[in-house]
Amino acid sequence: MKKTYSRISKAELAIPHNPRSWQSKFSLNDIIGTGELMDSYRDAIKVAAAYELPVMICGETGAGKELAAHALHALSDRCAGPFVWVNCASIPSELIEAELFGYEGGAFTGARSQGKPGKFELATGGMLFLDEIGDMPLALQGSLLRVLQMNEIVRVGGTNPVSIDLCIVCATNKPLLDLVRAGRFREDLYHRLNVLSINVPPLREREDIPYLAERLLARIAGRLGKPTPNLTAQDRKLLLGYAWPGNVRELENGLTRMLITGKLSISVTEPSSNPAQPAPTTSLKQRIQSQTDAEIRTALKQTQGNKSRAAELLGISRAHLYRLLKEQGAE
Repeated sequence: MKKTYSRISKAELAIPHNPRSWQSKFSLNDIIGTGELMDSYRDAIKVAAAYELPVMICGETGAGKELAAHALHALSDRCAGPFVWVNCASIPSELIEAELFGYEGGAFTGARSQGKPGKFELATGGMLFLDEIGDMPLALQGSLLRVLQMNEIVRVGGTNPVSIDLCIVCATNKPLLDLVRAGRFREDLYHRLNVLSINVPPLREREDIPYLAERLLARIAGRLGKPTPNLTAQDRKLLLGYAWPGNVRELENGLTRMLITGKLSISVTEPSSNPAQPAPTTSLKQRIQSQTDAEIRTALKQTQGNKSRAAELLGISRAHLYRLLKEQGAE
């Protein structure tokens, strides 16, 4: 039977649809840096921009993954189309499906009467940037995989597929292969998204930190209406000797404080010689396990305890689900 595709006009959308409101704000020229490492990084962006293939941007927090995505869009043949972004970690799991795929009017309590387009519809003709893809709920990953395979979505509460035409770019600061092994990320989705990869260099591996700091100082000083100070030899030594766990974002914060206080200082929390009770910490493995347990509970609740249907919803085999339940002691 022939598929019927939904044709949605701007007048039917519940919110104004102005493609110019979703545009990349940065270009390759905004990626500041010198040396072979930065040249290779920019070359990787140029290569990825030449193809309409899924791109995975990997890098630590604060390294500039979103900046890379903006530059990628600006270089691509889709630069005249929208650049739509969504942070998968910032949206509650019960709302992310409607955020991505949109919903029909009255689909759920509190829904707009006219419905609302999702990010996939808004990005048609351009690029969709899925930031923190590793935090996407496991139950939704199967829907995303189908979108990538069929180039169509169905709104929440909808009955007809909506055809879409866009490029997908993802970013993550998590080791996705570890999530795959832990059953937190679908292996088929991982391979579908990781066609072209871009690795954003962490700041501690760069040799051009003083150069970057000078450029950023001038930019921040202009924004604050202050004169640009010169970096001293001691400042340069401090910049090169620090590990920068917060990467470029942390560097910008330190330079901003310098312009305000007149002295370059780095906020490093030194361990106390006689610490009180330390705050409890959890390992990555523990956090992954906690999230996995929550996903399983949600799937079982949605399927009213039917394990076969829950496994299908989670995108794993029934045997895998039973193993996870056994580890929980809930089989």
